[in-house]
Amino acid sequence: MKAGFIDWTDKGLGIYVFEIKGRQYTLLNTSCVTTDRELSSSAIMQLVKNNSYFIAGIEHIYLSVPVTLLTLRELSLPFADEDKIKDTIPFELEGLLLGEASDYCTDHLLIESAKSGSKILAASIEKARLRNIIDTFLSAGLEPEVITSVDLRLSNGNVEKLLECLVPDKEDRAAAAREELANPTINLRQEELSYKGDVERLRKSVRITALLALILLILLCSDMATRLLSLKKENVMLAREINTIYRDAFPEDKKIIDAMRQFNGNLKALRGEKIILTGMPLLDILLNVSQLKNQNITIYGFNADGRNIFLKGTAATFEDVDSFKKSLSSSFMDVKVMDSKAAPDKKINFAVSMRAYDL
Repeated sequence: MKAGFIDWTDKGLGIYVFEIKGRQYTLLNTSCVTTDRELSSSAIMQLVKNNSYFIAGIEHIYLSVPVTLLTLRELSLPFADEDKIKDTIPFELEGLLLGEASDYCTDHLLIESAKSGSKILAASIEKARLRNIIDTFLSAGLEPEVITSVDLRLSNGNVEKLLECLVPDKEDRAAAAREELANPTINLRQEELSYKGDVERLRKSVRITALLALILLILLCSDMATRLLSLKKENVMLAREINTIYRDAFPEDKKIIDAMRQFNGNLKALRGEKIILTGMPLLDILLNVSQLKNQNITIYGFNADGRNIFLKGTAATFEDVDSFKKSLSSSFMDVKVMDSKAAPDKKINFAVSMRAYDL
């Protein structure tokens, strides 16, 4: 990752390009252009043009403004808590600044700190002036996310050193720029002028991620739709093949509503017919019964349910019925006389149930 530190002084604009790896800051290049006291977008663009190779790929831009642009005030406070100091500074600066304190962006540098209190150096700049500086950099395609002052770091907040207007050499300022990148002395981008580039990058990243997710969803839906159409076509073809097979098997059925259900129904019916046709040798059974009965027995009813055989007939006497039962027992099993009673004509009506041995 690369970061650029722009050092704006009364003599011009300088830039220090650093490569950042972890906590290590390596200076890659330094360059400067001369300018008037007022900042201009043309000077910034010239600085960018002279260092286009090194500036390409820079992710962070820091800016140091001349201390002459700042309003500095030393304040002594009866506490050292950082949050209390930030909340108190605007009230302490009322009457010390030209105009309202709310018209300024202010940060502070801690000079001394003890249990009994603290001493700070408050640095302020008009919001209108700061907004103009930011807009000038934006017009050149750059936006500083932190605006600080190398002079404050080099002086350690000592107002006397600042008043001496000492200008350190480039090596000292480059070293100070390195320290500012790691831990800025102050950051004048406060309140409504605070840097929002990270938020915008996050929003852009979220939008890109959402767009990619939408594209992926569209592709998945397209793939699913294609597969669904393919399955529908296969289903239609399969239904046609099933209907063709059904017509070949049951040509007498002209109307096909549900081939599978109709096929199962017809198959069940055929299986029932098979049982009826092949379940019992009916003629053999009737022949056998006729051979076992005597001349006093007359058979007038015959029935079978696939397992049991039922006979109905008449006999001259109950003894003839009992004798017929014994005769049947020699060829059949479970022979039972279900009913026997005398009729008005003095004949005996009877019913017999039995089972064949091979069933």
